[in-house]
Amino acid sequence: MDVFHLVRSLLSGESGASQLEDELKHLEETEVRIALLGRSGTGKSSLMNALVGERVAASGAVETTLSAQEFNVNGLIFVDLPGGGTTRFPFDEYLDTVKVARYDAFVLLTSKRILESDLELFQELKSRTGKKIHIVRTMVDQDLENAHHDGQSAELVLPRLREDLESKFGSLHHCWLVSNRHPEKFDFPAFCDSLLEDFDEARRDKFVFAAQAYTLDQLMRKREVAERHVILFAGLAAVNGFNPIPGADVMADVAILVKMNQWILRCYKLDEEHLKKQLKRAPLTSTQVTLVNRLIAYGTREFIISAIKRQATRMTGKELAKWVPVVGQMASAGLGFALTRWMGQDLVQQCDEATRVLMDRSLTQRKSTGRKSLRD
Repeated sequence: MDVFHLVRSLLSGESGASQLEDELKHLEETEVRIALLGRSGTGKSSLMNALVGERVAASGAVETTLSAQEFNVNGLIFVDLPGGGTTRFPFDEYLDTVKVARYDAFVLLTSKRILESDLELFQELKSRTGKKIHIVRTMVDQDLENAHHDGQSAELVLPRLREDLESKFGSLHHCWLVSNRHPEKFDFPAFCDSLLEDFDEARRDKFVFAAQAYTLDQLMRKREVAERHVILFAGLAAVNGFNPIPGADVMADVAILVKMNQWILRCYKLDEEHLKKQLKRAPLTSTQVTLVNRLIAYGTREFIISAIKRQATRMTGKELAKWVPVVGQMASAGLGFALTRWMGQDLVQQCDEATRVLMDRSLTQRKSTGRKSLRD
């Protein structure tokens, strides 16, 4: 991207700043509403937890969802809908009650046995919405464990489960075999990729931002979204280069950098809030703790001020450049853009590397748990 072209075209004063701020605000306020439908006990809550990589809903064998419940994770809104076709929720009232027109995507969950009510709900959803319905069979890991004890291999069981699903809902529909306990396996990554096809660009960015990355492809999407946002924050810093008050623009730079770094850490789920939740699930090694603490520091005002001081020469050049009419202001804006983009891209790179380390750790733990389960 041509920095000076960006400055000339968008950042010519307050209107330029407003345009960039509006774009960031729009992305921040965008919501994605995903309806999770199906009978109680099919794993709606645990699917939700797997998609965002943290526990946001109660899971259990009893009917834990007694009415529609919303769970908002950084703008990714899951609506855990009560199961239809039961005495508690008569099917003839179900679709009118849940207001299906409100949602951006529909996921119909089933497990073990596909009932007539599942098929009826699928047909009604399809006719009323005209949208793609994702059919997800959960607990595939349990199906394979049971088959293993019966002497049957996964190579035989998985095609049989898929054939059963597609024979009932149609092979042309989006049918997925998933394990919420092992979201990096089976169809879970492909299911997430298919969800993205339901959304416009802003909602795709929001989904990628809020969802947990389990594969390298998903991690690459996070990087692409993060780098696009870095450019927007850098644009704000360029606008700030036109600030005529010496010193005032430096404090504004600090605020922009803090906000940008906190956004990047949240995107990668490496902010303090998410990491505290992760530490409760499984302890990190001392090396990983050091890595994580360093990344958390990037989101603090103290770290940003220290980083700017280390860039004192460049910042001094920015301050001096402002006193040269027109061309000087353009140079100051360009330096602000370059500094912010450099710091943002550096943090994105570090978050990418840290996430790969944590993904490897998580995969090792899941493999160990899976082997123990099969032995038992």
